[in-house]
Amino acid sequence: MTAASNQIKSTGWEKNQEYPLTAESLRKLIEHRIPLIRLKDFATPEECEKLYAQSQSLVFNAYEDVIPKIEKVGITVFEYNSVSKANYFQEVERASKLRDSIFAASFNPLERIMEKFRECGAKVRIASEPEYGSYYAGLIRKIENGTQVHIDFAALEQSGWEVCTITTQLSWTLYLKLSDNNHGKTCIYDRRWTPEDEQYKLDSYGYSDTVIADQEAIAFQPYVGDVLLFNTSNFHYVEPMNGQRVGFTSMIGLLPNGEIIFWS
Repeated sequence: MTAASNQIKSTGWEKNQEYPLTAESLRKLIEHRIPLIRLKDFATPEECEKLYAQSQSLVFNAYEDVIPKIEKVGITVFEYNSVSKANYFQEVERASKLRDSIFAASFNPLERIMEKFRECGAKVRIASEPEYGSYYAGLIRKIENGTQVHIDFAALEQSGWEVCTITTQLSWTLYLKLSDNNHGKTCIYDRRWTPEDEQYKLDSYGYSDTVIADQEAIAFQPYVGDVLLFNTSNFHYVEPMNGQRVGFTSMIGLLPNGEIIFWS
């Protein structure tokens, strides 16, 4: 990505459809010109089953003050923003060792997705802080009860962290385990957050449906082995699953210098 990529040029999607990952589609996603990128068959069913199986011996913790309940293995900046940066980085080593032990017994989706970005010409790395070192990246997460309408944008939420200097934020999720039904879709709106939207905030992360009234949207169905990428400063929500919905995920941000960083 060049430094020019951080200058958002678009106010709406060109087409309401999914795209494969290319250098061009990644640039367009960053610029809010397309809604969604799907990497089909990013991982094999066997790889997904192995990673899922490794997670089953671990303790999933629910986010505090997030309703409906979302459970995950791993740590997030979101949880430590009101605690302290030092506490987050104290936990990074322990969380990273646990993650790496899971990878060793299955496979490493984090390195695989970063390599896919490099193949598109992007300069990528794990986010870091001069005083503390690298961030943690990579959650195994269960979103089975759905979510509220929300955004994820560290520039708004994480003041004083490297990740707050990003100009655009994406997320990627590899789906590991899904119940056999057509529920659990993610719905993304062609509506980016603006400061005026804070009047519609309901709690620690959710927003009133007022922010998405009459807005164009796309809903995607997750499939085991696929990765979905979208721009998380667009309002979005997950519908309830009626069963299992387990994925591996992290955040992705574009820095002003054109670098792309990963973190959780």
